Amino acid sequence: MKKTVLLLLFFLINIDGFSQTKNLEELCQVFHLTNKKDTITFIVFGTKQDLKIKKPLFFFRQGSQPRPLLEIYQGKYYPQMPFSIKPYQKDYHFVMVQKSGTVFVADSAYMAQLEDGLKTGNPRFFTKEYQENNNLDKATEQCNQVFNFLVKQPWIDTRKIVFCGGSEGFTIGANLVANYNKSITHTILFSGHTGRRFEFEIYQIRDAIKQGKMDANEGQKQIEELYKFWEDITKYPKATDKTLGDTYYAWHSFSTKNINNLLKINTPLYIAYGTEDNEITIGLDYLPLDFIEKGKKNLTLKAYPNHNHQFFELKKDTTGKVIDKVYRGDDVAKDWMEWLK
Repeated sequence: MKKTVLLLLFFLINIDGFSQTKNLEELCQVFHLTNKKDTITFIVFGTKQDLKIKKPLFFFRQGSQPRPLLEIYQGKYYPQMPFSIKPYQKDYHFVMVQKSGTVFVADSAYMAQLEDGLKTGNPRFFTKEYQENNNLDKATEQCNQVFNFLVKQPWIDTRKIVFCGGSEGFTIGANLVANYNKSITHTILFSGHTGRRFEFEIYQIRDAIKQGKMDANEGQKQIEELYKFWEDITKYPKATDKTLGDTYYAWHSFSTKNINNLLKINTPLYIAYGTEDNEITIGLDYLPLDFIEKGKKNLTLKAYPNHNHQFFELKKDTTGKVIDKVYRGDDVAKDWMEWLK
């Protein structure tokens, strides 16, 4: 069987558009929540003075990969976010949580090494702590604890509590809002799947066959081998010592069917996706049918034609070949910020 490639879904950043400072305390305030199990580190963007101003909460959960929260580039700090928060900081307290087993802040040299490390599964970045905690249960638990802490703070206006997450964060948000946290008033999800994450592996092979990049018989053989892998994963759903790129625990937990959780959400729900994000497009195209069938009116679904997973608009020539990519992440974020109003 051709070795399955680790599913790496992430969001690139346009570094020029972000808040930037040489002083960390001018960019964000760092919090640590300690319980019997571990310590959760998260940041609230803004100065200490900003924490005296009562504003709604906007919680952003990143996608997959062991990336830091902040990057130092040319002596300045930049948040690892796919859109600029600066135009909206007067209206919201923005929050991000550090993933277990990842560095809090990294310089540009580390980030360059990280890109290669993500391709090879370098244990320097995929640490044991990260692997053991990289699952839906742990991610949901961490987010829930941070929300429960923040809604008790006098500087949070609990009339509007927003969860925003993409890719892996899509699955975490659907699970969190549907089953755990009732303080969240608005949910924004993007570039996520309605089905199982593991389905992506099968999709990749079938798509390669359709494009003539793989022999049909060989491709079918690989798909059938993936069925066997899934059978083994379901036998050991919380194993962190058995892997297929990610641990079995990660594969099984993040392969929960998102549709079931999405239909449980009764508060306003906004979902955005690019139509060139092929493996997820079909499921999201069909999503309104499920909401209509259940008589639910809380879904706003926004499709971006010719945009990919990271919301780059793809420019094509007359033959359909991609000849240019233009980043539209800030435009997409502007749309959901308008929706929040």
